[in-house]
Amino acid sequence: MHTLTRHIRTRCQQRGIKERDLKLVAQFGTETPKGLILTRKDVAEVEREAKRLMNRLSRLQDVFVATEGETMKTAFRATKRQRRTLMGRW
Repeated sequence: MHTLTRHIRTRCQQRGIKERDLKLVAQFGTETPKGLILTRKDVAEVEREAKRLMNRLSRLQDVFVATEGETMKTAFRATKRQRRTLMGRW
């Protein structure tokens, strides 16, 4: 992350820009010769990626992966009964 000067902290406070907002601009924005800008195109790309991620997560709902330490041993789609047992609920 970039170092924040007293000047930028003051300006951000005056303009209602939070430090976490600056982090998002740095993470997803476009670099220019003079700095960073979060363009409409950048936002659209993040939205597309977020939708793809949500679709993948929905598809993986109820998948169980058995582990031992750092080793993944097996995977399956858990039934309702298996989910209750795995989650420790009866």
